[in-house]
Amino acid sequence: MDTSATYAEIKQLIETEDRFRLLLRRATRTYLTWDEFLTQRLPSGLSPLETWNLLGTVTRCMGIEFPVPDLAGNDYWYLRTHEIADTVSRIQCLCRADSDLYATLTTSQNRRVLVRSRIDETLAAAMLDGLEIDEAEAQVLLELERSPRTSVERLVVNTLAAFDHLDDLVNEPFSLELFMHLRALLLDGVDMADIGHATPRLGLMTSEYTDAEVAHSAARQAEYISMYANHMSGDPHDHPVIRALLLPDMFRFYRPLPDLNSQVGRLVFRLYAMKSGLPVLGVLPLSRVKLRWEDGHVSPLISLDRHAYTEARRHSAGDLTPWATLVVQMTLAALDDTLGFIDRINRRDEELRQLLQLDPELNHRQRSILGRALRNPGAEFRIAYHKTNHRVAYATARADLLELVDKQLLEMHQQGRAFVFTPVPDLAARLGIENSNQPGLA
Repeated sequence: MDTSATYAEIKQLIETEDRFRLLLRRATRTYLTWDEFLTQRLPSGLSPLETWNLLGTVTRCMGIEFPVPDLAGNDYWYLRTHEIADTVSRIQCLCRADSDLYATLTTSQNRRVLVRSRIDETLAAAMLDGLEIDEAEAQVLLELERSPRTSVERLVVNTLAAFDHLDDLVNEPFSLELFMHLRALLLDGVDMADIGHATPRLGLMTSEYTDAEVAHSAARQAEYISMYANHMSGDPHDHPVIRALLLPDMFRFYRPLPDLNSQVGRLVFRLYAMKSGLPVLGVLPLSRVKLRWEDGHVSPLISLDRHAYTEARRHSAGDLTPWATLVVQMTLAALDDTLGFIDRINRRDEELRQLLQLDPELNHRQRSILGRALRNPGAEFRIAYHKTNHRVAYATARADLLELVDKQLLEMHQQGRAFVFTPVPDLAARLGIENSNQPGLA
């Protein structure tokens, strides 16, 4: 059979040129960075740049297109490498409603994990939006349910409360109207003039567009995002985990709303995860992991630091494989943080159960209080925080603390209109513990 010269050259390059075949095989396993690419044995007759571009052309044919072009009309895609596929599968197994992790998170003793994650995500999303906020003060504000004193504090409180409204929106399709409704929840009682101009942190995305260009295209980008989130566009084989993870970054990159894009994007991400049967995914502290990564604190589970990622994006226009690689690795890091926190809580509870077994009337919430009191004799406990931390009624939280006062394990003091509870000076001795600073309690 006669063949064209072009066919023969391509066939020789792919089938008989071992270097290109090995290079292609390497690129489909994990993301191949530009620096690593330059260390590989490259095909003869092609320059490094020609080889890189040819490799990108071939892998794009195997890739998954993102149906959300940027403001200049440029298209994006990613290659589902073996690493991405395996990681996404693991994330899905851990995050489904029928997973062991979800069952563990929703037990009474582990609700404090969900509380911590919500608070962390609320504060991280605010900081990603560029809001000036004292994190320590905000923690007190949210944990103790103190009344907000400024518009920024009110916005933070509204963001945390908005999570509770998402259950009512599960059957609502994504749309600009829905995005604006979520924004309105955040702005209730907030005067944006008091907040001032905030410069958002773009993080995994970079933008060279002016504010005017972004505002001009906002409605169009919101429509693109809505269609993508509603599965009305995009590759049918694109995984829901990837779609979920892309949503908050698209809000940060395209800024379809006048403001608060990171916070609204985080709510949209949570809502999409709920709709997709991945409830654990929606509660992971992902914004916190992104903040740490941006600040240079890279988890061992993450292969790309800021420099490597920037170089990858610079040499791969339109190729979001480095982004997809990074966000699934970040999700694993967030899962690892959550699993580690649960393990520490359960280990401490078991140690306390053994320490306090002489008083079986103590419930797990009271053991948690005493555990903290043993670790920190100067700790203070308030009814509002105990209520929020364990997601119990005010009366239940109050009863827990008063019972410990009755048992002469805590003392009660009044500060203003609120009551504060502190450990008795000789708590360890009253519990029959010679050394309260034993391993595992810290």
